[in-house]
Amino acid sequence: MNKIKIAKKMGVNHLMIKSLKGQQLNEHEIYSINNNEVKGLLRVEVFQKNNSFKLFYNVSGFTTFRQYLRTPLTKETFANTLQNILDCLLAVKKAFFHQENMLMDFNHVLVNPATQKIYFVYVPIQGFESEVSLRDFLLNIIQYCSFAPGEDTSYVKDYITILNSGINFSEFDLEEYIKGLFGRNNSEKSYKECPNCHTKLPKGTSYCTQCGTKVSGNTGTMGGKKGTYNPFDEPEEEIPPIDDKEKEKEEVITPPKDSTQGLSDGTTVLGEDSGGTTVLGSEELDKPNFPYLIREKNDEKIMVDKPSFRIGKEKKYCDYFVFDNNAVSRSHADIITKEHRYYIIDLNSTNKTYVDGRAIAVEKEVEIFNGTKLRLANEDFVFYIDEEKVGE
Repeated sequence: MNKIKIAKKMGVNHLMIKSLKGQQLNEHEIYSINNNEVKGLLRVEVFQKNNSFKLFYNVSGFTTFRQYLRTPLTKETFANTLQNILDCLLAVKKAFFHQENMLMDFNHVLVNPATQKIYFVYVPIQGFESEVSLRDFLLNIIQYCSFAPGEDTSYVKDYITILNSGINFSEFDLEEYIKGLFGRNNSEKSYKECPNCHTKLPKGTSYCTQCGTKVSGNTGTMGGKKGTYNPFDEPEEEIPPIDDKEKEKEEVITPPKDSTQGLSDGTTVLGEDSGGTTVLGSEELDKPNFPYLIREKNDEKIMVDKPSFRIGKEKKYCDYFVFDNNAVSRSHADIITKEHRYYIIDLNSTNKTYVDGRAIAVEKEVEIFNGTKLRLANEDFVFYIDEEKVGE
């Protein structure tokens, strides 16, 4: 475990982190942090000596998050606190940084007392893992904070419910919850609810990001009411009666015999007798196409369904964990998706990552293609891309 302490350097208070033997820095992350490319992260100074190094973060003038929460929070300040945290998490995710490299200890998360803005310490060390998970950090806010006396705090119960909804809580749920705290009416923005796992998803999503279930047409907010959309909830439109003479004037339109022209071969058309046409197979049109891996050991198919997809033997931090091979590192490699191109990055693994038989450099993006053979330690995979999506 890396040693973390507060030290004085040239009369200024710094949070100092000392490296362990064999650890390496991520130069790209250091550059991004110090150029303010990722909002909400403290700048970092690096001092190297021989094969070791120390990281210094200037914490003068800041108060710890633990101290900040001792001041009673109103509903508005609670919402602002959560919004600050969410903004930083989204910025870290957008930059393809690793969330587990953020210190989540309440004594190491800092607050500017003048602006009440929250700052995180991000540790740009390859393979570094924080001891506190994000979910535990967010839950512990309730344990440490106090609320303004006399104020209705029923909204706190909803917050706890969101975080306890599953192993991986939904950032979208948290975002919608914060909007509710600010008094923004969510009825203007519909969401979809997965019929299988009940995860709330943004409008326009066709497949659940958690379990893969089809959710198109399953709108969660309609007319300001929360829940699954029911067409029978819509007010009935009153249709005036048709006069008998008008009926005689009605034109009967008969569909031509070649009305199915233009449909792809093999498509079955139903419902002509009922006045409507149902095209079988249309539900496949909006199905997402993800690249995937085949694990040669057992022919397992692994969908690479995230922009940054991590493979390793630590279930807590990996999108696919190799539970039966100790040669694979806890966080071994990432597969990155950028504009329909794909790359693999070795995360300073113990036994290296190989692309088509060649070991790749640590923390360097190496492009992979349809049919590329990958080896993580002694575990073999083959990377495949849906050919119909190539070149889009």
